[in-house]
Amino acid sequence: MKKQIIVATGLAVLSTSAWATKSRMEALGQDSERGSLYIQDSRNLFRNAAHVNTFKNYVVTEWGTAAANNPESASTPTAEGGFFREMGAFSYGVYLGNENDAESGIRNQRDAAGGASAGGYGGSAIAMGAAGFQDYDNPIDLFFGGDMGIQWGARISYAKGEVDTGTAATKTEHSAMGLGLGIVMGDLDVYGSMKLKDESKGDGATADAKYEAGGMQLGLGYNLGDLRVYADYAKQDAEYTSAAGAAKNETDQTSMIFGVAKTHEVSSSSRVWYSLSYNNTKGEDKDGTTATNNQEQTNTRLLLGVGMEAEANSWLTLRGSVTGPFMINETETKTTTTNKQTNANQVDVNAGATLSFGKLKIDGSIGTSAGARGGALGTDSGVLTTDNLLSRVAVHYWF
Repeated sequence: MKKQIIVATGLAVLSTSAWATKSRMEALGQDSERGSLYIQDSRNLFRNAAHVNTFKNYVVTEWGTAAANNPESASTPTAEGGFFREMGAFSYGVYLGNENDAESGIRNQRDAAGGASAGGYGGSAIAMGAAGFQDYDNPIDLFFGGDMGIQWGARISYAKGEVDTGTAATKTEHSAMGLGLGIVMGDLDVYGSMKLKDESKGDGATADAKYEAGGMQLGLGYNLGDLRVYADYAKQDAEYTSAAGAAKNETDQTSMIFGVAKTHEVSSSSRVWYSLSYNNTKGEDKDGTTATNNQEQTNTRLLLGVGMEAEANSWLTLRGSVTGPFMINETETKTTTTNKQTNANQVDVNAGATLSFGKLKIDGSIGTSAGARGGALGTDSGVLTTDNLLSRVAVHYWF
């Protein structure tokens, strides 16, 4: 009981201005697509759908371009947003425009030559697609959940696009569907998601060019007072065929995270997080025609993270984080030979803010001279300009 009271108190002091958006997640060094493994945030809905019962009765809009970016980045975010409501003992939500890797697969491998580098783990062994493939486009996510002593939730994602010029050779189409499930039971939460379908046909030149992807994610977390232990496993795979009868190019990626985090409540309006996690990511490319281009790469890191968030006054909340490797930061690449190396410095520093106007909140990353974080090393670093104060802007209203 004492442990539950501590957790409940910690959640109570988190005002709705803290339950925010992608920019908050990035400012605190978290995954902006699926949410955090240990920080409470509405973005966690995309990791565990059961949180639809906690984060409800609000509207959120993430500013960006309507074009599919595949994948989006800090400098080119996608426009997206939705609303969430409670309905008696149930809650539901509708979200438009979410480009989540858990559903859209190794997207940029569908759209251009990429190989392992496009999968996010280095290398460029094979060309995994063609620029003419139809984008992962017009996505919609539907949420539904309930609280019956145990919180539960489900999320269904769907995307579909087609271009038909009347010529079979130039027709392109894409369709995708995903399912996410989760529960929250006291101090324990468990979640899982699966890609039910992700398929592109036709690349604008060859009618039978084809791309298919699959994926799944499983994870759990447990609260031990102000400590949280967590584990997450994710797998993605894809195969590309340039024409009927052609050899298949294949790629897959698996990642595992095991960690512990501590929440330190400094006051009712400020808090600090500490985290230590073991991260292992392995990717493999197989070229169907050129065996010498096959590649396998493994990244292993022990990450130490510190994040903080504090209300400067009634209308301004500031936050920031630093995350970097601690003792372990290695990459092993296998082609016809094996190469092992310690990676260069990968410390990541972020900052952000929330402007509060009653129930209306405006979130953003603290901008730089180039208008967004994440520029090339030395181009944006360490610059704060008042004419471009916030980037990655989102607006949310709680009612």
